[in-house]
Amino acid sequence: MDVVLAIVVGVLFVVTGGVKVLGLRQSLAVRDHLGIAPPLWRLIGVLELAGAAGVLIGLKITALGVLAAIGLTLLMLGAIASRAKVRDSALLITADVVVLALVATTAITLVH
Repeated sequence: MDVVLAIVVGVLFVVTGGVKVLGLRQSLAVRDHLGIAPPLWRLIGVLELAGAAGVLIGLKITALGVLAAIGLTLLMLGAIASRAKVRDSALLITADVVVLALVATTAITLVH
């Protein structure tokens, strides 16, 4: 179970972090909608990429995986707060809550 969760989280955050770092048009539209400064948006992308790598490496080095998953959990809390601040739809906020739950579950399963 932990392997599947780690791979899903790793791939998810490689994609989300990658689009931020690469500055893809759709990602920039989300950034502007949320009112996040460009340097912070890129930093979030880098942190997502690092978290993805950490979770995947965590399959071999448990402590790193757990810390990476905790970091991604914190990023998701920020994402939810950002969406709430601009009054995004319940569907978008719920999607972020689901990702938050997935990442938190990954952290827990890596410990066990």
